[in-house]
Amino acid sequence: MIGSKMLKKVFVWGGVFFCVLFLTYAIWVIVAMNRVATISVDYVAKVNEVTSALQSKDRSWVFYRRAGIALRLNEMPKDVFYDNDHDTPVWPSQDGWEHYAIWIDGHDNTLELLHQASTKQGFGYFIKGRIQEEDKELWPEAYATQADTPDDGFMLSVLLPQLIPMRNMAQLLAADAKQSAYEGDAIRCLQDLMTMLQMGKHLREHPILLNDLLSFAIYNQTFVTIGKIVEHAPALFSNEQFKALEQALRSLDGFMAIRLAGERYFMLDLLQRMYTDDGNGDGSIIPLDAARLYANTQSVTDVRSEISLVPAFFAPLADIFHPSRKEMLDEYTARMDSMEAVIGMPLHVLRQKPELLHTEAYPSSSTLDPYFLIHLLMPALENAVLHGEYTRARRDAMLAVLFAVQQFNKTGSWPSSLIDTDVVDAWNGEPLKIKLVHGEPVIYSVGYDLDDDGGIPQKGAPGWSEKFVNDWVIWPNAL
Repeated sequence: MIGSKMLKKVFVWGGVFFCVLFLTYAIWVIVAMNRVATISVDYVAKVNEVTSALQSKDRSWVFYRRAGIALRLNEMPKDVFYDNDHDTPVWPSQDGWEHYAIWIDGHDNTLELLHQASTKQGFGYFIKGRIQEEDKELWPEAYATQADTPDDGFMLSVLLPQLIPMRNMAQLLAADAKQSAYEGDAIRCLQDLMTMLQMGKHLREHPILLNDLLSFAIYNQTFVTIGKIVEHAPALFSNEQFKALEQALRSLDGFMAIRLAGERYFMLDLLQRMYTDDGNGDGSIIPLDAARLYANTQSVTDVRSEISLVPAFFAPLADIFHPSRKEMLDEYTARMDSMEAVIGMPLHVLRQKPELLHTEAYPSSSTLDPYFLIHLLMPALENAVLHGEYTRARRDAMLAVLFAVQQFNKTGSWPSSLIDTDVVDAWNGEPLKIKLVHGEPVIYSVGYDLDDDGGIPQKGAPGWSEKFVNDWVIWPNAL
């Protein structure tokens, strides 16, 4: 009898406890569903700070826009080579270049616009979440189809359509530089090369990762173009023009390090939209907004309609087990600080201490991972840091090539050593190698494996991989 009463009390109190627990959980869910984000900082405006400070007369975008429109109406010939199963020519003396020549001739005014743009102090393009009316002729389809919803000012929503036409403009300049060199027009050729380098600098007006990566791509395209020009027309430039080109390449020192400010803005903007703000740098997760933002980081489409109320029912568990706003920011800041500490380190230093760049394996990129966003972003940043150092290595290598070509022009003989070039092999910190093969020079780096294979080339080098076992042949391009 006593046991029966005791069991009954257990059930009664158990029921009461369950009801209290259920009620507490339900109230917690309701409170979580009513949490509101506080948008206290406009990070898109911070990205545009330099642009906003420019005077109209110092902005190059008005010229780039007009050049981009011209290139949209008269695109670079590519299909003709694919359709005819023809190798794409890389120098005017090769079969098929006449298609490029016709294209270049149709863009005399476009090239003049680009040269004018290069004289301007800044870029002057405002990054936003919508195509602006003044740019609709450059991107008519995107402008016509964009939604009527206003720009939400979210870093994740910003558009970067300017990157593609800027890349196309660089391709036009590279082709014209080769054509000019072939025709013996050193002044125009040098002007094209200088304009390409200035384009890369203009792109870095916004501290966004993709902008920096495209600037590296344009720098590298310029280095390749210079290599082709001095290979086929080594006597094109005068001593003064060689010095001007060298000075322009050396001026890139402050423009070849990847910057992470834009990535920090992205995370700070994300956190202020998926967490509440307690006024002291902390806050609780907003379940529905967080679920939508998590999904948007993995999709280019708007997934708001696909997010159900299910995340709200897990809000109490998220509050207990998911990092708070401060914890998330502290973890992210620590990772970014360690990443920024290695920016600018030469490849041969990183090669000896790979742990500085490549951290331990990250957990699976799943939303169940409490630091999912951080683990999702870090590997891309590591690769971006390496791209910056690859670009610096190629710039230094091209300075060595210019040194060797000038020595040949002055003496009629190629130098036996590159020790006086004031640059080193990025992979070992020692002078780059030069050797003569049938009387012609081969300038090369020992590559990732650090073994001198006598200038045996391998496609893909330089690269951070043990599969690259041969040398990085810098000049002339053997692949």
